[in-house]
Amino acid sequence: MKLRKLFAGVAAAATLLGGMAFGAATASAAEVVNDNATFTFTAENAEQLTGRNVTAYKIGDYVKYGSDANTAYGVQTVAGNAEAVKTALEAAGQKNVQPDYLANALSAGVLDVSATRPWADGTTRKFADNLAKAQLAGGQTVNLSAATKVNDATGDATYAATVSLPAGIYVFLDNTAATGEITKAVPMIVASGTVTKEGVLTEPTAAATVNFKNSKNEDKTKTADKTSVSVGDTIEYTLQGKVANPAPATFVFTDKPGKGLTVAANTKFTVTADGEDVPASDYTVAGLEADLQGDGAKTFTITLNTPAAYAGKTIVVKYSATVNADAANQDGVVNELLGNNDKYTQTKVSLYKFSFDKKDAAGSAVEGAKFELSVAKDQTGKLPTVGTTATSGDNGKVTFSGLAAGTYTVTETKVADGYLQSANNKVVFTVTIAENGAVTFDKTITSDPFGLVTLNEKKTTATVTNVKNVTELPKTGAAGIAMFVALGVVLAGAAATVYAKSRRTSAALHA
Repeated sequence: MKLRKLFAGVAAAATLLGGMAFGAATASAAEVVNDNATFTFTAENAEQLTGRNVTAYKIGDYVKYGSDANTAYGVQTVAGNAEAVKTALEAAGQKNVQPDYLANALSAGVLDVSATRPWADGTTRKFADNLAKAQLAGGQTVNLSAATKVNDATGDATYAATVSLPAGIYVFLDNTAATGEITKAVPMIVASGTVTKEGVLTEPTAAATVNFKNSKNEDKTKTADKTSVSVGDTIEYTLQGKVANPAPATFVFTDKPGKGLTVAANTKFTVTADGEDVPASDYTVAGLEADLQGDGAKTFTITLNTPAAYAGKTIVVKYSATVNADAANQDGVVNELLGNNDKYTQTKVSLYKFSFDKKDAAGSAVEGAKFELSVAKDQTGKLPTVGTTATSGDNGKVTFSGLAAGTYTVTETKVADGYLQSANNKVVFTVTIAENGAVTFDKTITSDPFGLVTLNEKKTTATVTNVKNVTELPKTGAAGIAMFVALGVVLAGAAATVYAKSRRTSAALHA
């Protein structure tokens, strides 16, 4: 039943009863209706109706005049709450409030109804809010039934819970503390009864249905503009959340950068509400008085200063963080956002690494060979700031870490001590890291003319060989040809030397 119709019906009843007084003088001449009526509260989510601590204060009795065909109903203010009703009506803007306070306000059409969220406008809203501040008498604890799904209902009518109370007009106050998930309901004035099409109140005990005026906050989310990064890159994060309507008392994004992320003290934040810029004066950033080096414990916050001004609007916050050297040996950097349930959710951006082996011709590990990593020509972006050079360890392993997905070029810049030192036998090959972290090695005849890079069939592993002399070069394929070419040059040089010496000997014999 619409509260507007009830108020109209009560006003009609007041007019219909004409010369009858609605004050205390008529109480003995009228019978207060004490039979119970069912009050139904609806909500979009069951959680909005579950575990609520609600108190109902009766502010208006229904009274019955006459009997049978001459029966009529009116309203009278509950005596114990008369002064509170008077004060609240005056605070809501009604002038010359006279007894019976509630009946006269209804008869005069002073009270109206705001039927849509955020239920913030109108005299009745002001009346309810001021009643909530008053010292009301006769409060009854309301134990709502379990929230049940309403067939074919949607929106604010999806779930329902009920309570049975004596017929009349009540103000219901939600005493439940607001949480990150559920807001506190605004004060609700609810009345039982039905009204005929002529506007006459006829059934005071008929059930009343009203939305339980609270909200379930939509959970906040965080996304990153990259799926993988290299050390030194920046990540732009986007935080998003919707301000409930009615608005909660506070609206805060709490962000917790993990190890390997730096959020600078002078970080620029972009904040919008439904796509429109939010002035810097309307939000506050705290926790960035100095550069924040993420450690999985430190947090910073972005707080809307006046959430009510953004009720029902989607807030989007954008800012950037830098991937620092602490991330070099991690498989990713984590940034967390505090949810409405007081738990953090993670947004992870991957960092990758790859390794290959350095060995000699006999297959033993080679220590001390140096390699340089650069971005391949077909890749955009800057070079990683750490991990761009690596040296083989005593196990012969060479590892580059802290890398984004992409294609890289590996160049051997120094052969290990004791091995053949020549620009011709330093290798170059490429490594491609897929978005899922899978690694593929590749080479060409020109990048590895001596066949010193050995790949497995799937090109997922690589071994780079150092040799001590030319005879240890591979004997097959292009490398074999290269070896024979090299040997041919040596033999040609020897032949020339022999020929020159023989010519000098011959000349001496004929001198």
